[in-house]
Amino acid sequence: MREPLEAAQVRFGQIEEEAQRVLKDLMVRGRAGRKDIEHMMQRLSRQDWNLPEVKHRLGKLREQGVERAAEWRGKAETFRTEALERVTDLQTRAVAFLGVATRDQVEELSRELERLAKRLDRAEKGRRNAKKARAEG
Repeated sequence: MREPLEAAQVRFGQIEEEAQRVLKDLMVRGRAGRKDIEHMMQRLSRQDWNLPEVKHRLGKLREQGVERAAEWRGKAETFRTEALERVTDLQTRAVAFLGVATRDQVEELSRELERLAKRLDRAEKGRRNAKKARAEG
């Protein structure tokens, strides 16, 4: 029983390491994007632009920033979803391997026990009523 838990812990550690690698990669790419923007801003600041050109350039930069932010947001959401699915799958496999009942199974068993208890109560009442009828009659 200890071996499956250790294996699950090792796998969970691997998932965490993979998440850290992806996060570091995202951070490196974000820094690279920021450096690109800083470089563009330095170029802009060195040149003497008239106001309409600056507005146009800044508008383009803002659009690019919005696009990149949406792209990274989508990637982060995809990563989060995949990580949650992996953890859930790992948890499900660990529970199945250990032979422990899931919450749904326990709830189903509880409902079945309640149903059987009600049947027994009805049967017991029926027996008592039948005994009373015999005793009176």
